[in-house]
Amino acid sequence: MTEASIAEMISAAPCAWVAVSGDEVVGFSMIDNAEGSLFAAFILPSHEGMGIGAKLVDAAENALFRHHSEIWLETAENSRAAGFYRHLGWSNEIKVEDDQIRLTKARP
Repeated sequence: MTEASIAEMISAAPCAWVAVSGDEVVGFSMIDNAEGSLFAAFILPSHEGMGIGAKLVDAAENALFRHHSEIWLETAENSRAAGFYRHLGWSNEIKVEDDQIRLTKARP
């Protein structure tokens, strides 16, 4: 991924959501709609545990489910992120390389 490819994804279709507290960006999520994947979801550590990440992932999932019956993401197997996604109902874990796993979620 390059800065240019991300800019192209954003200009092609709505694919990113940003959480703001006051005038500060505190998190974002982003999808690759063509691939059917949750590309990124990040929250500042100071804003974790407030439900912001779940809302950002929910927005991304809803957008992906408009075009895909099953969506996926990849993350480190033993990361906090993996536990977070599992908590949100992502499953069907498949090891893809080294310590990376793929999780999927079916349209409700």
